[in-house]
Amino acid sequence: MSNTIVLFSSSRRNGNTGKLLDQVINQVDAHIIDLATFNISEYDYEHKNINDDFLAVIKKVLTYDKIIFASPVYWYAVTPTMKTFLDRISDLLDIPDLLNLGRQLKGKKAYVVATSISQGISSSFINCFKGTFNYLGMEYGGHLHSDCSDGYKAKENNDDVQRFAGLLN
Repeated sequence: MSNTIVLFSSSRRNGNTGKLLDQVINQVDAHIIDLATFNISEYDYEHKNINDDFLAVIKKVLTYDKIIFASPVYWYAVTPTMKTFLDRISDLLDIPDLLNLGRQLKGKKAYVVATSISQGISSSFINCFKGTFNYLGMEYGGHLHSDCSDGYKAKENNDDVQRFAGLLN
């Protein structure tokens, strides 16, 4: 059984980020969750949204040791759907009945896969993840980024994908 799960967020499953992710998945055994296929509401201080799909998704995620967060870079940040998911992790820290779930994130290994129209990944984008992982006691395992200024070019990513896959195996 795979010990890696991917939280994928993009407006196009077959866009640049999806293509890069598929290239990674050809190298490692991982389960993909497309966040767009779930109803996950924005964070709510009163927790009126507790019956949406967030808990089901996070419970599945917690059964894995390695978590890949995959998102294109949108204006130096993650997609709105990914941001909503990250915000909802606060439920695991705020709601007494969910504290045990939140504690299960500690020690998980976390990775990032991203595409953009820049040669390198923006510091604001990657630091969002690094800060979140650090706060939750997760170990940052590394990231994979592809410059898609001229579209996605699989051959140009082969070496980086191989290196990244090595981090996961």
